[in-house]
Formats: sequence, structure tokens, C-alpha cells
Amino acid sequence: MRFELLTRPDFVVFSTREFALEAGISVATASRQLARAVRSGALTSVTRGVWANTAHPFFHPLACVPQLLGNEQGYVSFLTALHLHDMVSQIPNAVHVATTGHARKLTTSVGTYEFFHLGPNMMRDGVVWSETRILYRLATPEKALLDTLYIATRKRRRFHSLPELNLSPRRFSSREFKRLLAAIENHRISMAVQQRFQELSGRTLRAS
Repeated sequence: MRFELLTRPDFVVFSTREFALEAGISVATASRQLARAVRSGALTSVTRGVWANTAHPFFHPLACVPQLLGNEQGYVSFLTALHLHDMVSQIPNAVHVATTGHARKLTTSVGTYEFFHLGPNMMRDGVVWSETRILYRLATPEKALLDTLYIATRKRRRFHSLPELNLSPRRFSSREFKRLLAAIENHRISMAVQQRFQELSGRTLRAS
């Protein structure tokens, strides 16, 4: 077992295939070696085929998101991103991820991840790279709120009730939000999102 690989920043969170390629061994052999590392306590199995060195100083559950997405497009958004941008104080129980894949909830050894489906047209703008040592894609404050209100219009009514939002101009641009709103091609949904945003903006102004 090449334990020295686990001290490298590019192997804080990784797949079995990535380890096999770097170590020059088969995927089956890599899987057996990594399973032994988990049993010895040197490694954590996040989910099938994804591993993490949780003792590494660069590790964070958000760093797992790119590996968990696999070939799907996606990024950290919704209440998780709003919390990271200091727009809500409440910490979500799960890491919220926007994805072009199917909606699902994944419980892992390092945390729970909830994936919400968005169309490819909503993946094009309003997303940046995180300012962390292990990079992941992150919605801007305006995009995170847009995604949240978009999901709130769906039949399940998720995010219908939101914690108090900080929409101060230092953290949030109403102009940018309205620009991103154009990505929603369905007019009915776009109008519903705009109406909800106006309600939230009015509530925030009354509370300030």
C-alpha cells in the first residue's frame, strides 16, 4: 500500500480508479489495498469507489462533492451556499448540491448530501470556484437564492419556508439576481420566483 499518496493534496478525496492509475496497479488491487487502509484507520470510505483522508488538514465534507457528482454537472448551492455566503445563519443538516443528474439523498460516513435536479441551462452562469485548498464549484449568493426559490416552486414545495435572509447590498446584488433569473425559460416558474423574491425583499426591508 502506497501510504505516501495519502499525504498529497490531490489524494485527500479520490476515486479507486485515480488511485490505481497513480499507483500503477489494477482497479481490483487498488480496491483491496484501500479497503485494508480503511480497516487500519488510515483512510475513510466515503461511498462506493470514493475515499477520503479525513485526517488531512485540507479535508472538508464539501471537498467530496466533485467526486460524488462523478460525470454529472453540479455545484454546491441552496441553503449550504447561502450559509457559506453568510446570508443565513442556520447550518443545513445536509450539504445541498445542484446537479444535472437525478434528485437523491446520499448518506455517507462524512455527512449527508442532498442533490437537487436542475436543467443544463441553469448551470451556465452564477457559479464560481471555492476559495479552499481542495476546490469545488459554488453558487454565488444570487445564484444560490435563485436555485432555492426555483426548487420552492416545484410540487414538493421544498424550501417553501426559509430562515431569515441577509440581503444587504454588501452580500447580495438584486440586479445580479434579476439577470440570472433570465436563465429560467419557463415563464410561469420565472414569475413565481420573481414574486417570491419580492416578498422576501420586502420582509427583509421591514425587519431592518
